[in-house]
Amino acid sequence: MEIFTQPWAEAWGRHLNLSESYRDAAASWEGSVVLQETDGSGAAIFLDLHRGECRAARLASVADVAGAEYVLSAPRANWEKVLGGTSPVTALLTGTLKLTRGSLASLMPHTRAANELVATARTIGAEPAPGESAQRAAARTSEPPPETGGPGAGEPIVRHAGFQTTSGPGLDFGHPAMELWSKAKRLGVWNPEDIDFSVDRGDWETLADDQRDLLLRLAALFQAGEEAVTLDLLPLMMVMAREGRLEEEMYLTSFLWEEAKHVEVFARFFAAVGADPALLDRYHTESYVRLFEEELPAALGALHSDSSPRAQARASVTYNLVVEGVLAETGYHAYQKILADNGILPGMQKAALLLQQDESRHLAYGVHLLSRLVREHGDPVWETISERMDELLPVGIGIINEAFAAYPEGRMPFGLEPDVFVDFARTQFEKRLAHVERARTGSG
Repeated sequence: MEIFTQPWAEAWGRHLNLSESYRDAAASWEGSVVLQETDGSGAAIFLDLHRGECRAARLASVADVAGAEYVLSAPRANWEKVLGGTSPVTALLTGTLKLTRGSLASLMPHTRAANELVATARTIGAEPAPGESAQRAAARTSEPPPETGGPGAGEPIVRHAGFQTTSGPGLDFGHPAMELWSKAKRLGVWNPEDIDFSVDRGDWETLADDQRDLLLRLAALFQAGEEAVTLDLLPLMMVMAREGRLEEEMYLTSFLWEEAKHVEVFARFFAAVGADPALLDRYHTESYVRLFEEELPAALGALHSDSSPRAQARASVTYNLVVEGVLAETGYHAYQKILADNGILPGMQKAALLLQQDESRHLAYGVHLLSRLVREHGDPVWETISERMDELLPVGIGIINEAFAAYPEGRMPFGLEPDVFVDFARTQFEKRLAHVERARTGSG
């Protein structure tokens, strides 16, 4: 059936109203959406959505477009990508789709509903039999997902058959991991004990209660995250050792050491300003707990028994692209806006710059690892990367939204604007994912 036509819109509405998955995912979502082609016929589809029900689906009129809560626009080729399998969340974050009306921050809590909305469009053509749901109809024509395991996954090293540096090619000093190792030796050798928080203590006493609360919240989110990655990194190092990737394992030794120093920095800051570490988990929201207490250890821990390329990609997306590339980078941006712009807490300003410098190398390694896996193993790894981003980006954005939701709207401490940080997180992710996609297409 031709897309962006009246019959297609009507079929989509019928499938939405037959979809149990959509009804469940969209139970708290209501509003109107316009999906618009920016080339070709310039047609647009209007959907009136109300808590899991599609109340109208048609070609959009001028009035429909003017009154819609969300307007998503893209060339026809990009819509075909989304309808062919690309997640709408990934498409929005990479610029494949443009949100020309509506707030990305307000849309992110409903990303599961958005995913189900588009997934239901893909079932058009697999018409349901009487009494059959749209998902069941689509399943009749679907293929099972590829296996995620691999031969030799999780096998321990029994013996060494010679050594790379004495009976092989030697160290590759031009390897990207060795370049990061060189930077780590030059830039990463700093001591948390040398950071002076004495002025920070004085500044702390001059801040309003909500300002102190926001800074404690930000530091508490960083601190538990740093502890989590310190605890969870080892399985990735073990995979590199099993695969004989000496240069990458050498760099990862600095990676772990630096994460451990980050734990110490925040602990020293809390001691300096008199914060009780036993009370800081009150800042860990539902999304935060899911990411750092469940998803991160599960993805990294899985490498003990499954070291397949797809398992490595899943772990690296979780760790490098989401935890570091979305959340940590956004957190450093927040520190810049709060501390440097207001001229306060010079000790934490210095610590944040040092941490960000370290994390930039960690993130560069993650992009290298994912790019290598995509080049070597192709579309199955790319699909895993896309799927994992679809799963976790809403969680990451949820952490940002939940942090700001603790303060009255229009009265954010330090005059911060939540949408600015959501947009910053989206931009950071887009840049890193574009680099990995260039490896997939051979263009970079």
